[in-house]
Amino acid sequence: MLTWPPFALFALTDLSTETLDSVLQKAHDDPSVNNWYWYLAILDYRAAPQRKPDGPPQFGTPTPIDPSFSSPFAGESLEDAAHWLRAKPQSVQLDDRYFGVLDKQAEKSGKVAICRLNDPKVEKEAAWCILRKAEDSTLFLNGLDSDLDWNEIYATDTASLNGAKAIANRARSHMRANSLSALAATPNCWSWRTTYVGLKELANGVAYESLEKHLTDSQTLELLKQSLSPHAPPTPHTRSSFETKTSAINVVPSAQGRCDIKQIQDDSLWLSAEAKFDEVAALRIVILEWQTRPAAQLQESSLAGDIPASGRSFNGSVSHSAFSASRLLLRSRTLPDDSVKSSYSNNADARRIRLFNIYLAECRYRLETCKFLVFAALYKAGDANASPSRGPGSIPVWVESVGHEILTAWDIYGVSKVTGKNIFLSGIDAVRSRIKRLEDGCGWFRDNDLQEPVQAAWCEGQILEMLGIMETMLVVFGAFTQLPRSDVINAWFRLMSDYGFFEVFEPPFREMYDAHEWQLQSLISLVSLAVLRIPTALEVVESLSTMAASTAETSGGAGYLSNPDVCNEITEVMVSAASGCLRIASPAVLAWSIILQALREQAFRPRETRGNRRSLTGSDGAGITDSADSESPDQSSTRGNMRPLHRRSSTGSDTPQQQTFLEVLLDKCLLVGVDGDPIAFLARAAVDGSRVLDIITSLSVAFCTPFGSDHNGKAGMKMRHFLLDLLRASVDLIDYQPDLVQATLAVLTGSESYWDLLGRPLGYREAEPASIFLESSIFMDKLFYEALYRFPYETLPLLRFSRALAICLADQGGDGMPAVWPMLAKTNSLTCALPMSFTAYRLVRDDDEELTYIELTANFELFAKQPVSTPRPPKRAKLDGSLVPANSMDLRQIPQGATGRVLSEAKPLVSASSDDAVISNSPDQSGPAPELIPEIIDLLSVTLLTATRGASAAETSISAVDAAQSILDTASEGLDGGQDIVSIIFDIFERELSRQPKNTEEIPLGTFVRCVQFTHALLQVMPDRVWPFLGRSALLSVKDSNSQLSAVLASTEAAGGRYDFLIGCIRLFESLVDDAITQAVIRKSPKKVVARFAVSQPLGAGVSQVVMKKVLLSFERIMLDTYQSISTWSFVLNEQRYEVNARLSMVFNRILNYCFGIQDQSDANQRLSAPLVPAAENLADLFLSASGSESASAHLTGIIQEGAGDKTGLAFPHTTYSAQQTASTLRFISTLLRLNTMLGYPRPLLEEHMLRAVSLLTRTYTGHPKFREPVIELLDVLVRNANLSDSQPASLLGHMPEHAADHFLEVLSMGDEPLRDRSLSVSVWKLLSQVVSKRQQWLAISILTGDAPRKALKRKMSEPDNRTQADSLLKIALDRLSNIERLPPQTASAVLEFVALAADSWPWILAIAEQHPQFVNAITEYVGQVETAANTTQNRTSQAGMEFYKILITSYMTEILAMYTHYTRQNGKTSYAKDLSPNLTYITTTAAVPPAFNASLHSNLRQNFEGRFENCKLTTFQRTALRPPLLGDSFYYDLEIAGQILRLDSSWAGRDQNGLAAEFARANINLSVVEAQISLFHSWKFLAIEMSKSLRADIEYQKTMAEVAMDCLRTNAQNTLPQIIFERLAQSRADLAFTLLHTLIDVQSSRPEVRSVLFTAWDAMRAHGTDLAMVLDGEGATYCRTLLKILCLSIQAHASSPSSQDSTNRNGPDSDSAPTRPSTSTVTLKTILEILRVIVAHGFRSLTTLLHSSPHRVFPSDFALLAAILRNSLLIPGLERHTTALLSTFADAQTSRYASTLLSWSDQLATNRDPVYGELSINFLLEMSSMPALAESLAVEGILTHISNTNLIKFLRTAKGMGPFDQPVRMYNIWVRGILPLLLNLLHAVGASMAAEIAMYLNQFEGQITRASMAFTYYSTVNATEGYLTLSTVSEAQTLAVLTGILDTYREAGPSAGVVSSEIVEVGWDKVRVKEDVESWLQRRAVLRERIVPVGDREEAWVRMKPAKEGGGGGAVNRLEEKVVEEMMMLLMLLGGKEEQGVKD
Repeated sequence: MLTWPPFALFALTDLSTETLDSVLQKAHDDPSVNNWYWYLAILDYRAAPQRKPDGPPQFGTPTPIDPSFSSPFAGESLEDAAHWLRAKPQSVQLDDRYFGVLDKQAEKSGKVAICRLNDPKVEKEAAWCILRKAEDSTLFLNGLDSDLDWNEIYATDTASLNGAKAIANRARSHMRANSLSALAATPNCWSWRTTYVGLKELANGVAYESLEKHLTDSQTLELLKQSLSPHAPPTPHTRSSFETKTSAINVVPSAQGRCDIKQIQDDSLWLSAEAKFDEVAALRIVILEWQTRPAAQLQESSLAGDIPASGRSFNGSVSHSAFSASRLLLRSRTLPDDSVKSSYSNNADARRIRLFNIYLAECRYRLETCKFLVFAALYKAGDANASPSRGPGSIPVWVESVGHEILTAWDIYGVSKVTGKNIFLSGIDAVRSRIKRLEDGCGWFRDNDLQEPVQAAWCEGQILEMLGIMETMLVVFGAFTQLPRSDVINAWFRLMSDYGFFEVFEPPFREMYDAHEWQLQSLISLVSLAVLRIPTALEVVESLSTMAASTAETSGGAGYLSNPDVCNEITEVMVSAASGCLRIASPAVLAWSIILQALREQAFRPRETRGNRRSLTGSDGAGITDSADSESPDQSSTRGNMRPLHRRSSTGSDTPQQQTFLEVLLDKCLLVGVDGDPIAFLARAAVDGSRVLDIITSLSVAFCTPFGSDHNGKAGMKMRHFLLDLLRASVDLIDYQPDLVQATLAVLTGSESYWDLLGRPLGYREAEPASIFLESSIFMDKLFYEALYRFPYETLPLLRFSRALAICLADQGGDGMPAVWPMLAKTNSLTCALPMSFTAYRLVRDDDEELTYIELTANFELFAKQPVSTPRPPKRAKLDGSLVPANSMDLRQIPQGATGRVLSEAKPLVSASSDDAVISNSPDQSGPAPELIPEIIDLLSVTLLTATRGASAAETSISAVDAAQSILDTASEGLDGGQDIVSIIFDIFERELSRQPKNTEEIPLGTFVRCVQFTHALLQVMPDRVWPFLGRSALLSVKDSNSQLSAVLASTEAAGGRYDFLIGCIRLFESLVDDAITQAVIRKSPKKVVARFAVSQPLGAGVSQVVMKKVLLSFERIMLDTYQSISTWSFVLNEQRYEVNARLSMVFNRILNYCFGIQDQSDANQRLSAPLVPAAENLADLFLSASGSESASAHLTGIIQEGAGDKTGLAFPHTTYSAQQTASTLRFISTLLRLNTMLGYPRPLLEEHMLRAVSLLTRTYTGHPKFREPVIELLDVLVRNANLSDSQPASLLGHMPEHAADHFLEVLSMGDEPLRDRSLSVSVWKLLSQVVSKRQQWLAISILTGDAPRKALKRKMSEPDNRTQADSLLKIALDRLSNIERLPPQTASAVLEFVALAADSWPWILAIAEQHPQFVNAITEYVGQVETAANTTQNRTSQAGMEFYKILITSYMTEILAMYTHYTRQNGKTSYAKDLSPNLTYITTTAAVPPAFNASLHSNLRQNFEGRFENCKLTTFQRTALRPPLLGDSFYYDLEIAGQILRLDSSWAGRDQNGLAAEFARANINLSVVEAQISLFHSWKFLAIEMSKSLRADIEYQKTMAEVAMDCLRTNAQNTLPQIIFERLAQSRADLAFTLLHTLIDVQSSRPEVRSVLFTAWDAMRAHGTDLAMVLDGEGATYCRTLLKILCLSIQAHASSPSSQDSTNRNGPDSDSAPTRPSTSTVTLKTILEILRVIVAHGFRSLTTLLHSSPHRVFPSDFALLAAILRNSLLIPGLERHTTALLSTFADAQTSRYASTLLSWSDQLATNRDPVYGELSINFLLEMSSMPALAESLAVEGILTHISNTNLIKFLRTAKGMGPFDQPVRMYNIWVRGILPLLLNLLHAVGASMAAEIAMYLNQFEGQITRASMAFTYYSTVNATEGYLTLSTVSEAQTLAVLTGILDTYREAGPSAGVVSSEIVEVGWDKVRVKEDVESWLQRRAVLRERIVPVGDREEAWVRMKPAKEGGGGGAVNRLEEKVVEEMMMLLMLLGGKEEQGVKD
């Protein structure tokens, strides 16, 4: 027992349960305590120890705690803990002053921070803390008697003080930001509207990864289970929970934040009070409003910026949506223009109106979601033949599982676990409550002028909720296998009785009710019928026939038929409805009458038979109704056609006996106030009074189909099952009659057209009403066979029944024949009227059967034979609707002796024959009745469609064709002249098209529509019949452009406003486009296909390509005219307008993709898409011309404008195409604009329209989930295209109103939440990447800073920027990347790309990244830990999967790290590169290796493909820029288009899905890996260069640099990649190797790995090619030059090391630091010699030759490279020992001769008088002469003589000479840097024997020598060229001084030197004068400084540099002056003078 209250213990970080258990247990185990004094705090105060009036304090938290425990205070601050303790209720018994805190350090130290709660009015700190061990923590608290004790301890405990401060700091660093993200991220904050839309999209193959998690969440499931229950009212518990969720512990209040918690609290309480539901649920609605507020603000702010589509309005209003009143309500609230941004946050009315609308929508959509899930669960097994693979149109299994959980909780047969009563009773109560709300009216906004629109919206909301409840009940009733409970059915019919089945219901705002009245009444009618469960009831009645009356139960727990009182009440309700002729109740009334009749029959079965029943109307109805003799179908009634219902009183029993239960039940049911038989009254009232058969027809056609489109129409089929059950029970009572036939046909087909059947997935056999009909013997006998028996006397019923049943296959997986077809083919009876004149028969009466028969005494001609001379009637007049006879070949007569039954003895006699000669409706000259023609064609169309779809996909081209051909052959039997049914139908079509009707009413639109459908069905199996027909048909009038299609549209359909014919033609056009592309390969490879299919020719192979082109082009032109003008047309059904727009946009888009989406052949006639090319070009011409069609662009803009706004409410069945038209139009525009860029066209008018409509596009983004990705895609295209302009691109922000960009970016910041659409997320981040990198500066600033640029401009520079950037998309990106392991790889790569491009375009982004607490460390650690399966080049695709994304992620991270490394280096933080280096192991070792290209995979694919399709190349399917690729299975080869083209060939899918499609996918995945690896290398190149700059002096990293360089070169040398890939990589690898090697050379690295680069570089050079002429003349010239540079540097690494004589390693043999160079190895020398031979000697020769033949192929730098290689090579120690080899190499290549030859051509090769090749040739000779042996060889060859005769040398001999300032300047360089050093080298190598020749050679340049003598002469007045000095002038003097000095020496030595002194002439250079002049300059340094002139870029740089030595050059002020002075001093030494050190001014 505790003696004092426990203390609160707060865990402010995520601690393990083991740590928490340890702390609690240690505190408990103290001997002085031994109790649980610590209470581990959670948010809910109710869980804390509660105060008891008289009891002791309760215990704290014992151990062990729940393993799943997670502290709700994790991440909170110390102040939050203190706030929780202060705010605790009085009932919570915890210590008020002291509490404990645990942080992360508790895991290590085991200490508790004991805190004292401070007074917030006195002290700033919320609490002071002292650290104590857990074991003595509670004892410590017990000893604290006063604050004095605490203060003393606190003041003296320094360690505790420091620890407490650390805790406070750590806690504050985890404080939550000012947002509701914690609340908004909960599952409850999903919108039910979003949830429902997401579920609907599942059937379209769109999978949202978070939807399953949301719907399987326990809280979501609980809400769904309660969807039929009333909202929970507010309670103290919900109020407490609400206060906890919105307290400061969860959300820190702030008036300046993005959300205002006080506002949210007030709105939640207001909504809870108004809607009367709990505060937490209201909080969810308020958070939803807050989440969607940016989208709403965007809608408001963008309205002003929308550009109208054109001068005219876009005709046609949006069809009525479920929340039209709510939207009208929003529009009625006008807000000031300047308050748009804050309207919802500052205007309470506007905000709460939105809350009101969201509340109504959420109520409705929760019901819709529940209904969808329950339907999926109940009917998942409804298809016995459904494929378990869940193909297109199917939903995931988890959806069914969620639905089952709901049904389990409901317990539909018992008591719901949710409500405590039957779920149907809950539903009925819910409906009644909504009705009560309607009657009471809305109490919202009582004191506001919005009362009326609010009332209207409220009224509509309640009606929609009623609909949702009843739809859910109907779904569940459909799966019932028992009779409903009596209390359920009693409650329902009492509700119906109270409101008269809603036929007389009068709610307020009648216009809102009228909009949904038909839907509501239809549901009531169906529920009233379904609740009776007529099939089950009839079975139960039969089972109750022996039950005694004493066993009857009156409780509501059993089936309702067990309760006589309930049955009596039902009868009274039905009688009341029948008396009032309530048509809505008539199906239920008829059903109840049938149940009662069955009840009566079972009750009196022992006493009388069914044959004594009386007629319901008192007349005999045994005969059939003769439509020819009786009333017309419109006037006929059921009177006289209903079988008798007999009533017998129990008093008529022969012997008294105990009544059975059924007799008691019957007597109870009949106790109603009706004169006569109540059962007959009910039946008669339903059939005759309320015309129930018409009601059934209306329900089937106008409600079940259009409102039952969920689950691909399966919902509507299930509704029709109820009506089918009623009809099946009625056919025994109602005779065969037109109304019954019409009602049955309506139930079988609904309002489904041929096109609806086309779009329905296969596998729905069990759901089809037609399947039930076929399996029912009652239906077949009473209706179908009766109709068949009456043929051809009554043809129409049989045709329509056959058409309705033709949708069902005879045998699934069989030959594809419809089930009804064999029945028709085997019929052996007919019914006909005998002519008045026909008497060749005799009557035969059968007395037993009381029937009259006739026997023919002569043959009866069915069709009059025509005389021989009579011309044959036109083919178009003949139509065969016949079936194959069983045993007769003569179809025109009934033979003599045939017998038949007389059906009507009135003249003319009607007889039914059952002879073997079966009737064939071969027509006479007049043909069949006009109304039969469309029905016959419709039957054939549906039959062909069923046959085509019945075949399996892999066998479509075989079994489907055979089945269709069999059908057509059967239908063609008996036609004259070899005609077939196809020709007949085409002739009818042509005849009707060519006929000129007097008025539009005579135009047979029905025939037109059916003919188009037949043509469509035939196209799938016989395209060779369809294309020629269309080519000559008047429908298109290909030849004269006088299309009847246009005429019919203009004259008939446009006038009537219904466009069935147009839609049919569009569907036909779509199929023609698809056929043109799917049969393309087959048509190009007829021989191959013939062998494959074993037929005379392949499917469609005989169609002329010319015909196809003309047909498609003509069709497209008509469709384009329609597309542009449709905005001016009126539509009865807006859905048809949506469908026309959607389908045309999609088919136009497909045409462009087929023609321009793949790399087909350049010759348009040879392309696979050749038939489509003219149509595609026509599209491009119309939409992409710079002055294009204004109407076309305006129409596209108009569609987008109509789609803008909230369209999620249009997710209902009757608006299927509303969202689709907008989405498809957006994609079409994107394709057009990408095509414009791809074709290089100028900017089209369409793009201008789209730029002006940017604001409209942003609004459209928020309209529907389907719009988001297409809008993002279009904006991406606009940004890319705008950047193509050389001028400043158009600004997207400039086309948006103020604040619109802010709101749009806020919407984008929510990303793909909550659906988590991965594809959308990737698209959004890619758009943002384009914006920040494509010169969209203003919008980029908003994205990166979270603030509008205009605000940034208005903000004063002096004002501090206190923004936290919490809302910027950059901050969001950095946050996400900090936890990249949680992101999907596609999203992660897209976000990284955004950051990389942002940092590249906006360098200041790196500063923000640096300030982020986790981002840099996160990506640094990631690249250090990355592993991938693509490390090896083998097994390249087996584990590839998504690995390419991992590689791509690493690539983007590497690029970001490279920029960040550059940033840190620029800011002097070089340590980061050092820290990063250890994490680059994976990248260093793998980035430069060859990409994982699987050559065998691609080779096999090419062989397999081109072997299969001989006339088609694999490269045809490469993607183009029209379809931007994404890494994956469709990256390189377009898998979608390839599948469309090749899907008919069995090799595409292959066995077990391992055909060509799988090979394509594997090849694409492999190429994706290659692409990612290439990207990784380029990023690594960038990073490696940056790292080399930062770590160039690091000895260890120098090794890495050398190894990377060698890896790059080695990979290039060992290339196995295709050339196209190698070219992309080889140059980049070489560039990286060159850069790294250059850095190593610059720092004079002594690493041995640097010298090893030489061998790898030479291997790479040899692999590429050593014949320079050939290599430089090819594609790899640039790469070759880079290799030469690398080769030069690698040789320099050997030449620039310390001399070989000093080869001892001073640091020891094992030291890695600064080793000295060893002697040059033999291998190295051999390599150098080979390089000199191949590259230098032969290379110079090759270059010279190539220069002469192809001057544009050779650059001067090429010769310079060879000279540099030669120079570095000759510096290699030890090479002098191989002079023989060198001499032989250069002699063999005749290098000196080619050098002199190049010199002789140089004047002719000069550009702008610049003899660059002259200088290069001299320099090359100079480099050769630097080796004495080579110099001697040059001398022997007479090199001076060779060069003396060249024009350049002659030019140097001019009298004046060439100075440094004379043009061309290069001539002076040739003299100074070429000729003079060459002479010096020759003199040095040859010696005295060369002296005379050199002296004479020098004197030939008299002008040069004279000018050199006077070069240093001082002129007080200078001109442009005299009096100035250059560094080259001093160098010239030095060289002349050396030369003349040596010559003077030889001359003086004379014979002793082996020369004749007189032969060595005196050189005319005046060295005395030069010496004096130089001394003079050195004495006047200031003047000298002024006269020094820099020549060239290098000397210009020296001018800006400081002297190299302190005080160097005697006080020089720059590096150039220093060099000049040093050279002049050296010159004086050479001339024998003294150095002048003094500086004299």
